[in-house]
Amino acid sequence: MSFSNNVKEELFKTLPQARHCRIAELAALIGMSGTEQRTNALCFENRVAGMKAQALIKKLFGFELKEEDEQTKGSRRGLFVLRCKKEEIKVIFETVKIKNQSSEILSVDKPGQNIHNTLRNDTVPGMLVCTQTCCKRAFLRGAFLTCGSLSDPEKDYHLEFVLKNEAQANMLRSVLASLSVEVGSVMRKKAYVLYIKDSEMIATVLTLADATVALMELENIRILKEVRNDVNRRVNCETANIEKTVRAASKQVEDIRFLAGAPGFDDLPEELKLTAALRLEHPEVSLSELAMLHPTSVSRSGINHRLRKLCDLAEKLRDSRK
Repeated sequence: MSFSNNVKEELFKTLPQARHCRIAELAALIGMSGTEQRTNALCFENRVAGMKAQALIKKLFGFELKEEDEQTKGSRRGLFVLRCKKEEIKVIFETVKIKNQSSEILSVDKPGQNIHNTLRNDTVPGMLVCTQTCCKRAFLRGAFLTCGSLSDPEKDYHLEFVLKNEAQANMLRSVLASLSVEVGSVMRKKAYVLYIKDSEMIATVLTLADATVALMELENIRILKEVRNDVNRRVNCETANIEKTVRAASKQVEDIRFLAGAPGFDDLPEELKLTAALRLEHPEVSLSELAMLHPTSVSRSGINHRLRKLCDLAEKLRDSRK
């Protein structure tokens, strides 16, 4: 089972205690659905979302709805259908503030005034079903069950909601914004996609949706990836330093051998000849290790100064022979 399916399985098992939160989650399950509803049935492209709606409807109204799997043309998955009586559909729609069979959820700016997707006065569109923070969190949970997905965090950080129209996208974006969740948006074919790629923001969404187990798994993966990346950075840095040391030592050995074969080498100061001999004998060691090999006390910077002087002499000698 995928990570996204694990999250949905966990959210499916989370049933709000408060009636208003149950209504909010049911509103998202129906209102964020990608299918039009019928006068005698509720339809869902996602079976888990449909089963969660069925459980909420039973808790809220006591209705026993018959479930069916319905095949549709052009779709491999088909629909998950809950058969309802017309009077039951009417009660459900009135309770969750569904405006019509296209599943538009009503929002209000002033009491008694129905305005779809109102955005004013720096407030969330005062959705009748999302008047409290707990209801917005329940609505988010329902939206994820209906149209959300989350990639495997081992591979990539990517959470998205795929919505069928702009009104749904704007409404969900507003609910997320009221919960301090920032999303990006993009058109994919004819769908409106809201997405999050920041791992901390994804963790926030899982927290808000009460996906505790998935959140812990995500955090464990984030920690392991950070440790792994830190180790890789350290290894790469050490590798680069080693390569730099090897290149420098090879150049020093080449210059010393060139000087040793030229007249005047024996006239060099004893400390230069000693350092040159030790470098030829130990071409792989670092400057600090080379300093420790000297019989007399000498610092790393002192060794570096001597080797640079030897290399400078070699360069001058090469230039004089041109």
